[in-house]
Amino acid sequence: MTDRYPIVCHRELRPRWRRDARLERRDPLIAGRDEVLVHNVRGAYMVGTGDPTRRTAVTLVNVRPDRSVFARWTFMASGPWSFSVTVTFRCTVVDPAEVARSRREGTPWDVQDILARDPRPWGLQWQYSEGAEDRLRLALTSLFQAQPAHRDIAGVRVEFAQASVELVEVSVVTRHGSDDDYTEA
Repeated sequence: MTDRYPIVCHRELRPRWRRDARLERRDPLIAGRDEVLVHNVRGAYMVGTGDPTRRTAVTLVNVRPDRSVFARWTFMASGPWSFSVTVTFRCTVVDPAEVARSRREGTPWDVQDILARDPRPWGLQWQYSEGAEDRLRLALTSLFQAQPAHRDIAGVRVEFAQASVELVEVSVVTRHGSDDDYTEA
């Protein structure tokens, strides 16, 4: 299972006759350390104990401060090389109710997915050659220090932590003769 941040788990509680209604009664969501329950009570989101008779959904949200979240990209360099880029962000949930609301409304809420879809780093593709790892790291640092997240993430504060760049060799597959003959270069 992938670790999706900041929502740990979500359960719909209505209608009462659905298949997993017994699961909620038998195994209710319980907030652990650095987690809070956000209850949807007929469209209003509240942290803490909600009226069990009026709740329509419950969401378990991770509120641990300064959680490390990684975004990864691969940039092509000149020759048979590519740069493996990892950018680390420190994320803190500042409004768990807003996180649960954004999930319900269909807006993006998976922080790692949102950060990895940021199109700004793709402007650095093909800009650096072998041996330019430090220059690429500095370009990424200046790009993300000015504005850490491409778009605002509801209820989450995102801060740039660091960028790491590694040069890797790309293996190229070429085809010789028939469709069954492949050679890795």
